[in-house]
Amino acid sequence: MSKEKYIEYANNTFNGIAKKIVLNQIELFYDESQIINKNHYKVGEDIILKKGTFMHGIPDEDDFFEFIVNNGFISSDFSNTATGTNKIKNSIGMWNLKEDCFLRDYITNYSGFTITYKIGRGPASCCQTKSELIPYHKFDEYTERINDDPEIYLYWGDKTKEVTFLPSLVSNKIQIGFILNMESDYAKKIAYNDVWNTEFAEETLKDFLDYRYFPNFIKLRFNKDASSTDRESSIMFGVPAKLIEGILVGRNTENDKDKLIYIKSKLPDCYICNLDGKVIIGN
Repeated sequence: MSKEKYIEYANNTFNGIAKKIVLNQIELFYDESQIINKNHYKVGEDIILKKGTFMHGIPDEDDFFEFIVNNGFISSDFSNTATGTNKIKNSIGMWNLKEDCFLRDYITNYSGFTITYKIGRGPASCCQTKSELIPYHKFDEYTERINDDPEIYLYWGDKTKEVTFLPSLVSNKIQIGFILNMESDYAKKIAYNDVWNTEFAEETLKDFLDYRYFPNFIKLRFNKDASSTDRESSIMFGVPAKLIEGILVGRNTENDKDKLIYIKSKLPDCYICNLDGKVIIGN
């Protein structure tokens, strides 16, 4: 679809402040005057991610990859390709790094799982609930600590969302993840228009949320934790492809030379790195 079609959709879908925000986001998205600086890496170097870096994974299908390379990350609601009803709509999901870190550490953390436990006994209203990420291969260490805590009587675990949506150490389902450099002022303007941004009024967010999820979301956005998650952003309309800095690949793709050549041919100014957080093809 063209920029004009996206603008037409926005005019027909949104009202008030929400419409103004989305139309401005579309203009930012297509602003060709922006010069984007990218970090450069050589083969074998460790990737360091800055706080605010975005990551986004896709199924290992050339159609998905080529659409993003050619068009950017655009909400499926705008492009009429949405399947089913999403809790958060008219936006594109991104994993948003909370702090500076090595890519290898970030991957280790989200390749584990999320544990949630209650502190204290008695009615739920009297107990504090806390969630934590348990890194890959750290289950015994964490649960032994929790089991020894006299204040913790109940806990449960869940797979992290990143295992479903990014290349990970525990699943080969997702083989391609995009790393986006969000350090520039331009990128920060794009990132500001986040459905999770607590500076937006409730009324502004109604067109971005399924009505059944809306009441819960309004409460949750002020109380995000490791389970809900506190690492997630939903950027209104979309994020331009020119912010892509690197590609993270799973083990299958890492060992597929033809696939790596194909990826590099489409994004020649980007590096490719593996699940060890190391560059396997530089930029």
